Amino acid sequence: MTVSTKMFADQMLNRFSQLNEEIQLRQTQVSTGKEITQASDKPIEAVKLSAMEEWVTQLSGFQRNVATAQERLTMADTTLENVDNIMTQMRERVIAANNDTFSEPNLDAIRVEVSELRDALVGLANTRTPDGQALFGGYNTDLQPFREGPDGHVNYLGDGGQHTLAASESMRLPTSVNGGEVFMQISTDAGSQSLFDIVDSFIAALSTAASHKDTLVATEREGMFLRINADRTPRDLSFVLSGPEGSVSITAPDVVDGSHSGVAEAINARTFETGITASVNEGRLKLTSTTGEISLSDLAVEGVDLAAKEPAFTITTGGDPVVTMVPKAQTLSAQLSKIVDAGQDIAISRTTVGARLQRAEIQEEVLASRSVTLESKVNEMSAADLEKVITELQSLLMTQNAARQAYSQIGQTTLFDYLK
Repeated sequence: MTVSTKMFADQMLNRFSQLNEEIQLRQTQVSTGKEITQASDKPIEAVKLSAMEEWVTQLSGFQRNVATAQERLTMADTTLENVDNIMTQMRERVIAANNDTFSEPNLDAIRVEVSELRDALVGLANTRTPDGQALFGGYNTDLQPFREGPDGHVNYLGDGGQHTLAASESMRLPTSVNGGEVFMQISTDAGSQSLFDIVDSFIAALSTAASHKDTLVATEREGMFLRINADRTPRDLSFVLSGPEGSVSITAPDVVDGSHSGVAEAINARTFETGITASVNEGRLKLTSTTGEISLSDLAVEGVDLAAKEPAFTITTGGDPVVTMVPKAQTLSAQLSKIVDAGQDIAISRTTVGARLQRAEIQEEVLASRSVTLESKVNEMSAADLEKVITELQSLLMTQNAARQAYSQIGQTTLFDYLK
């Protein structure tokens, strides 16, 4: 085959181009520290590397979610700690209020203080995260979850949802606790009740403690004239009746406002145990005993489990002055157990938050370990052996330089030089 000067020049130029590409590749590897600078360098390894880098990105997303969950749970724990502290103060106030030596001004002072603490509780329940989301609103994070209605009752406007964030391919971390469960479902002997209703009950009991009694007593033989005040909804009514023969628990079913006959029948059915007889006289209930000794206590009304500012269910005497007896739920002594129950439930909710925070911390460590392992593999796969690459680069530069010198010398010689 005839080798012309043009063919030789084309071959040399192609070789120079190849050398330049290889030199540029080594230079890029040195500057980036990566062996694979583009997928075409090593297609199979590039696919594996791309998948691993995607896993690294996914792990970073999980780590951000865990950090967000930790931030929200820490805020929830701090908030519930403040709520718990307030409930401790409530417990101290209700114990103090049950002291018989406390006067009406003392009770008023406690009522004012407890009212302020109650407003603080509402504010804590409406706590928002730094990005403006309601911490205890369930999925309804844009609104104010706890709002006071026209009647002064605090309502929950959130839902039963619970925020979670993906912490791994198969795990989701709760980021708080549901406000409806924490604040509106306090377990008491009377069933589930709202924390705010319990506190409002304490405030109401403080308001009526000085003017209402939990016991009615008569010692005169003329007996005791009573009026039962209720609403038009039939309710079971019970109380402890004590007389010269002893004490019994009386229960009268389906009592409504002003209905005394059913109560009289229930009392007369137990006359032999108490020594007390009952009759209805001019729309009032009259109780008499042979000695005049009559006592009513522990009044309970079906469906009345909390104190009210204006008790709707009472028993009043016909004497002067009029004495008003209220259900046990209206008394200060009945508030203590509810306040204690509320404090215990808040403590349990805080324990739940603490457990979730601990779970988030454990997952954070797991993700950090996975991330280190995966990044190590990515670096191992993608990192270039700089010593080898630099040696190859130097060799290529020397080859390039030698080829250029040879080409320059050969290019200066023509066929006529060989014919001489």
